[in-house]
Amino acid sequence: MKRPALYLALCTGAFCVSTATPAAAHVPLDSVPGALPRTVAPLLYDINVVPDMKTMKIHGSETVTLRVMKPTSVIVVNALQTTVASARLDGQPARSVATGAQTLTMRFPRTIRPGTHRLAVVYTATLQTSPQGLFVQKYTDQQSGKPTQMLGSQMESTDARRMFPSWDEPIFRARFHLTATVPAAWTAVSNMPIERSTNVAPASKRVTFATSPAMPTYLVVLCAGEFDTLTGSAGATRLHVYGTRGTGPELTYALASLERLVPYFENYYGVKFPLPKLDLISIPQFFGGAMENWGGMTFTESTVVYNPALQSPDQQRRIFDIIAHETSHQWNGDLVTMAWWDSLWLNEGFATWMETKSTADLNPSWNWWLGFDDATNDSLVADARRNTTKIQVPVHNETEANTIFDPEIAYQKAGAFLRMMEAYLGPSTFQSGLHEYFVANAYSNSVPADLWSALSHASHQNVAALADPWIDQPGFPLVTVTSSCAGGKRTLNLLQHRYTSFEDDSATVWPIPLNVEDGSATTVPLLFAKQSGTAAGGNCDVPLIVNGDDLGYYRVAYDPADRALQQRTFKSLSVADRMSLLDDSWQFAVDGKAQLGDYLAYVKSDAGDTEPHVGMAVLGHFGSMLDYEYGQPGEAAFKSWGATYLRPLLAALGGWDGPTSDVEATNLRLHVLRDLAAVGDRDTIAEANRRYAAFQKDPNSLRPPLKDTVIRIVGRYADAATYQKLIQAALSSHNPIEMQTYFQAAFSAKDPALAQKSLQASLTLPPQFSSFAPIIVAIVGQDHPETAWAFLQKNDAKIFGGLSEFDRIPYVTGIAGSFWRGVPADAIEQYMKANVPPAASAQIAKSMEDVHLQLDHRTRLLPQIDAFVKAR
Repeated sequence: MKRPALYLALCTGAFCVSTATPAAAHVPLDSVPGALPRTVAPLLYDINVVPDMKTMKIHGSETVTLRVMKPTSVIVVNALQTTVASARLDGQPARSVATGAQTLTMRFPRTIRPGTHRLAVVYTATLQTSPQGLFVQKYTDQQSGKPTQMLGSQMESTDARRMFPSWDEPIFRARFHLTATVPAAWTAVSNMPIERSTNVAPASKRVTFATSPAMPTYLVVLCAGEFDTLTGSAGATRLHVYGTRGTGPELTYALASLERLVPYFENYYGVKFPLPKLDLISIPQFFGGAMENWGGMTFTESTVVYNPALQSPDQQRRIFDIIAHETSHQWNGDLVTMAWWDSLWLNEGFATWMETKSTADLNPSWNWWLGFDDATNDSLVADARRNTTKIQVPVHNETEANTIFDPEIAYQKAGAFLRMMEAYLGPSTFQSGLHEYFVANAYSNSVPADLWSALSHASHQNVAALADPWIDQPGFPLVTVTSSCAGGKRTLNLLQHRYTSFEDDSATVWPIPLNVEDGSATTVPLLFAKQSGTAAGGNCDVPLIVNGDDLGYYRVAYDPADRALQQRTFKSLSVADRMSLLDDSWQFAVDGKAQLGDYLAYVKSDAGDTEPHVGMAVLGHFGSMLDYEYGQPGEAAFKSWGATYLRPLLAALGGWDGPTSDVEATNLRLHVLRDLAAVGDRDTIAEANRRYAAFQKDPNSLRPPLKDTVIRIVGRYADAATYQKLIQAALSSHNPIEMQTYFQAAFSAKDPALAQKSLQASLTLPPQFSSFAPIIVAIVGQDHPETAWAFLQKNDAKIFGGLSEFDRIPYVTGIAGSFWRGVPADAIEQYMKANVPPAASAQIAKSMEDVHLQLDHRTRLLPQIDAFVKAR
């Protein structure tokens, strides 16, 4: 077949390679899991769709050029909520067309010989109301204030079959030539530039897009609506940002970010962006997240709009980060795609690591890796559980494919693992290996062995032996260190075993890249690949850190002498090392591996410190203790002590009106204010109400980010009049972040009558906020668990009705699990089982383990917390 006429230039450093044709697929089709037969594969889809938003149907036709590998008389494709009017192969009609479980089976009267053939299908599919396949998004137009709608699409993981019959598995890469009929006044956007546009009726036009390179179905995108359009460029790549009318000015930062990120990835990967254009499409709130569609990335509006008068600098940074994630995917995930969903981490873990790397490199003052460290600690917490999964996780069917998008494992753990590998192999070596990986696998699918091969070639090491234990084994190691000194020199006795929140006697071993900091000028990574061993540990008079700068994915337990030395010199350690020591010692106490006093000794060593990231780590643990004390006999005493602890910290940070030039320090100061309000500090609550009253008279008296904190505190303690003002402010705002701030503040009101109002409001939200309904129930459930739980059970069909099937499972289990403080665990589990399909039982097991662990942690820690408070 003719290849796409695209030129791919591949350059890094002193070497440069170019190719005008895509690489051939090298992963054998028969070796890849999947439900479809391996006898037929698509080469080119020529698709024509006419969405009808009145009947909510898609009238479609497609001609698929395909390759038959083995003689057969049957062609099976994926299709869902689709009826077929006709199916012909090389002009001959099918003998029968049968619909199965997400499949369409076409039987032909004669054996189809190996070679190239053309399959023509005329069909009617269903236009969706939730983000799966091609869907209608309803929202309020900013300029007219009237209800309107647009078309959006979301194909990952297995929803392209809702828009057109297809081989809807990642291994089946093909080219796409798409035509869509849309309202004449609308702008239509897909993976490739518009080839031609023709008016076909007074109010409609037919838009045809250029043929794409070979790609999997889940990367197809089609959006259309009345858009503001911003244009830019990055080298030879044309850039566009599309948003609903009126949002254009708030999308200028998104375009500026894209203009910085595309050259960064081209330079780092050594691969020019291979499409002629790259678009960023902003979809109102109903769309759940962001998606890396090749050449046409989609984003929830609230993740990409930025108005400095209404949003904080911290939110601006997060916009850059999420755009970095999806832009990285244009190479890892799109140009090179995992062969099957079991290697999802090759897409998501890779992008998680690269979003942080690119954001940190392009914005060094943001200290972005420290936020990555915090997220990695959350991953370690989840990965210590009995029901954790491997990074490389088996996937057997479509439902399982929808449940493996695990933020703690497929995203964060995999990203942390890649960061650890980069540190061990060396950044330049790792980059060279990635360049080789992309060159070798461009326009194709890959498996982990392909990445290991490229990294091995670059590093002259057996990377598979180092990496496979990390992706093929669940969990992570605990490195236990005891020291002995002779002649002023320290010798380390090392022991490793799997760290768990439960009893586990397995003798699992990982090849662990240790990063020993021993006071010397340089730190050399040390590979610890045995159950036990010894290593040099530097001078005995300097603090020992085995996971230096928190580069490794493991926890470390030190002996009492080393802990004491760390505590005496705590403030001299790096920020990452202090965060790691705090997080490890906290988790040891939570899981019953150590006493709370060991953790509190580190906190005491940090007294008077205002370093923002360390302070945020401590406040995170403080929040957990406050959760455990909720409704318990010691709650009042803990809150009283908490206020005495927090007030001096607020003063040290500058009080209510402290400096705002340091974004991290400002975040810490505002966190302290919110915590003071959470423990019921009357002065803080009164001051927030005073400032909010002044804001009502003079909107310029409060600016982000302090404005957001004031609104949240006021909402928490709102009376009926204030509650109504917050709701009205949300409904009248045109900025989605500001809307969310007002809504969340109102819905967190403690007053029981207002809580009832919030629950009822979850059923009548504006269309673009319908997916927020479950969150409202969870927010109300924090203070009124019985009321919110009863409401959830009675109204769950409406509450979860706006979600796609992809989102429904994690929402149901996550929201139900959030009631652990006030609803019996058995009732929570019964609810999950009644509302989640059996194929997602693993998700239920994870969520229920979380519930039981929270209860266990509370039982274990409360006596220690109460004893600590009593002794103050």
